[in-house]
Amino acid sequence: MNLPTSYLAFIGNFGGGEIILIFLIVLLLFGAKKVPELFRSLGKGVKEFKNAKSEWEQDINEVMNQEPLEDHDFKKEDSSVKDSVPTESENKEQEKQTT
Repeated sequence: MNLPTSYLAFIGNFGGGEIILIFLIVLLLFGAKKVPELFRSLGKGVKEFKNAKSEWEQDINEVMNQEPLEDHDFKKEDSSVKDSVPTESENKEQEKQTT
């Protein structure tokens, strides 16, 4: 398996001895019965993270592939909204008519 060096940059210069030492420390801290459970839960967490990452990337790609929104003249829309909103005097007249 030939991984790029930038992918393994966070590990540093770990050799076989260092990895075995880390595994023995984990074994001492958690015990022989808990280690498989620990790695199983770690694997599930990594799997969930990868699934969330791929869903997030898919959502971004869908948004990027959408057609751009049309330009709107918001000044015209604002004036039409203002015209459709009743004023206070119109509200009072409507209340008088309903009573």
